[in-house]
Amino acid sequence: MIQNRLWLLLLAFCAAMALHAQRNRNVYVPKAGTLSEMIPHAENDSITCLRLQGKLNATDFRYLRDSLPKLRLLDLSKATIGFYAGKNGTWNGFHVYTANVLPAYAFCQQMEDSTFQGKESLHHVILPQGVKMIDRAAFKGCSHLHICQLRRHKAPRLQPEALADSVTSIFVPEGSGDTYRSNEEWKKFAIAEGKPSSAYIRITRLGSLASELQRKGKQPKDIHFLVIEGKLDEADFTLIRDYMPNLMSIDMRRTNATAIPEYTFTQKKNLLRVILPQNLKSIGQRAFSGCTRMCDNLVLPPSVTAIEFGAFMGCENLKSVIVTGNNLTTLGEQLFGEGKGKLVYAP
Repeated sequence: MIQNRLWLLLLAFCAAMALHAQRNRNVYVPKAGTLSEMIPHAENDSITCLRLQGKLNATDFRYLRDSLPKLRLLDLSKATIGFYAGKNGTWNGFHVYTANVLPAYAFCQQMEDSTFQGKESLHHVILPQGVKMIDRAAFKGCSHLHICQLRRHKAPRLQPEALADSVTSIFVPEGSGDTYRSNEEWKKFAIAEGKPSSAYIRITRLGSLASELQRKGKQPKDIHFLVIEGKLDEADFTLIRDYMPNLMSIDMRRTNATAIPEYTFTQKKNLLRVILPQNLKSIGQRAFSGCTRMCDNLVLPPSVTAIEFGAFMGCENLKSVIVTGNNLTTLGEQLFGEGKGKLVYAP
């Protein structure tokens, strides 16, 4: 009986290891255009993380786009992109694809009804150092591409719709941030130097966000993506306000916070996404003012009763603030500055 149990455990362990191997793959491509031969067809539907070395061309990008439906992380840092001319690339019909250029429509496919469908599974891409240009619509419609890492110190050229500036955070080599920010094509992006840094923090004592970060070996100034659960108080919000200048995304939905204090996120120009506490009641004055890159729609939980003066002043990329309940009774002046109001009441 014991032997049978051990055997079953061994089989389960082997199956789990095999599944892990399929989900995370490192592949060397010796000849451009042969990537599909390097990965067994049976693994296509399970790969989520892929690191490529060697030589690629537009036909390989077509395979990445069309044949790996669950691909989330694509690391091309040790790959090169070569020349290709033909009909089997990422663009419809015969096309010439230049070396060291991320191909046009690399991760965006034209459908039969002439609409375009981006690769929505893709969350994180690391591009080769040699990339000199990201061609037209390379990531068009990739609505979940939150991180694009570039290893090139000189900013590559961007063709129309190459990247969505309101969706994707850009990470560049140390010391090259100003080079990117001063480039007209990259000015609209949230740009940080070095590697992305994320933290998941569970707080059991009020005011202990700083100590929890320290326990995990994280410096507040280095955090880009933050998920917090548990107990938040004003001291924690002060830490976020004063010591997290590079914050790009924050998820507070599972915290106990009922108020966002005034000025908490003011002038955090790299902040793209915010998920508010589920029991939130009030948003203080100018809490998000100057967050010029906040994008998409901000959803207010039904518990919100008050939004104070200028809370979203200068949030020019914010599409709307969606009110989901019937409890909102206090609205301060100039919520969105002098611009058009963006409050939307959900049915």
